[in-house]
Amino acid sequence: MESIFHEKVISNALKVWGLELILFNSPEYQRLRIDPINERSFICNYKEHWFTVRKLGKQWFNLNSLLTGPELISDTYLALFLAQLQQEGYSIFVVKGDLPDCEADQLLQMIRVQQMHRPKLIGEELAQLKEQRVQKTDLERVLEVNDGTGMLDEDEEDLQRALALSRQEIDMEDEEADLRRAIQLSMQGTSRNRCQDIPQTSGSHPTSEELRKRREAYFEKQQQQQQQQQAPPGQLTHLCEKSSTSSEAADSDLGDSMSEEDMLQAAVTMSLETVRSNLKTEGKK
Repeated sequence: MESIFHEKVISNALKVWGLELILFNSPEYQRLRIDPINERSFICNYKEHWFTVRKLGKQWFNLNSLLTGPELISDTYLALFLAQLQQEGYSIFVVKGDLPDCEADQLLQMIRVQQMHRPKLIGEELAQLKEQRVQKTDLERVLEVNDGTGMLDEDEEDLQRALALSRQEIDMEDEEADLRRAIQLSMQGTSRNRCQDIPQTSGSHPTSEELRKRREAYFEKQQQQQQQQQAPPGQLTHLCEKSSTSSEAADSDLGDSMSEEDMLQAAVTMSLETVRSNLKTEGKK
């Protein structure tokens, strides 16, 4: 109970119910040496603020209206709680007499209450709720900022991966194109000689002019062989002499001849060198 009434007003009101107020720390009450847990109710006052500590059923409760709810007080803590109130300046009165019947008292006679969390002061709870709202708002703002940054980071990572893949594909396509150009250059003007092998030339790789002359000699020899197969018997001697003369002239100009496989290898090597040179020139540009 709470009021700004004077002590005498409270005392007169309780007399209507046959109840009496006795000061808890008075010599008269202290001589009685009554254990507080054997009482039924206490009324506490400090600066015109009144509240009750009452036994309901078999348990004690602090019914201070400044709390968010009743506070359970154990029997062992009751005496210490009252002593603490006295140190804080409270006046404590013992309520003597038979208290009127109470529905809460009847219910708690059958069951016991277990309190997990102590009730807080109303002002303290409001301040805590306000602080929680502020923290929640700040947290939501931080999460929004982080979500936006995270999305930007993920988009940037995806873009970087896409660019890296595209660069790899371009490099592979360039390598394949270079290889195809090298093969095409190496295969131009070259065919396999299935009937005759030409001895391999010792020494360093022939020049492009030497390769050209050897290819001309090779194709000329192939053409003469076809003409010999198609010409009448009377012309075979003349063609053979001409073929021998051309071959000897080519051999005397070019030196040692080389096989078709060696020619193909040399042509591929020269083509690759030409491609590398062209790529370096394009890269410098």
